[in-house]
Amino acid sequence: MVIDIIKTRWSPLSFANKPVEEDRLKTIFEAAGLAPSSRNEQPWMFIFSTRKTPGKFNDFLNFLDESNRVWAKSAGVIIISMTRTKYSSIDRVNRYAFHDTGMAEINMILQAISMDIYVHQMGGFSREKVKEYFNLDENVEPVTMMALGYLGDGSELNDELRKRHFKRKTRKNINEYIFRNDLYTPAF
Repeated sequence: MVIDIIKTRWSPLSFANKPVEEDRLKTIFEAAGLAPSSRNEQPWMFIFSTRKTPGKFNDFLNFLDESNRVWAKSAGVIIISMTRTKYSSIDRVNRYAFHDTGMAEINMILQAISMDIYVHQMGGFSREKVKEYFNLDENVEPVTMMALGYLGDGSELNDELRKRHFKRKTRKNINEYIFRNDLYTPAF
């Protein structure tokens, strides 16, 4: 049976107006560092801002597409994940950098959920703005942005977003993505 923390994971749109404690935030990031990675490269990097620094927090919000910014502004923390696309130990492109960064992210997410803190990952943001703001070189790529915080009750959302917040998305049937012996031959 799939463990509950995986079954109950979801991406909320509403966050409570409550800061995430520094020690809890540190634990969440420590969980990211325990993810497996190719050649133990650990190519991930995370930059975050909290509401305690409103200027920077708003800068981070402005990287987001408007459709994400409208609800993400209620989160206690905004995180940008990045990856180093070249190995540091050998002069070669790390084809697994994005994969490994995703593994670090899921460690963060599951750790957060175990602490009753929620994460919503977003692809809707300007990678170009992030690259320019942080003066990134060509070997560092923004991957995702994440809103992190305690779960809200939806009261700050408009009607459309409130409906999306409370509606759980359906998942594909296992036979739509797991195959046995030949591609598209259902496994189970």
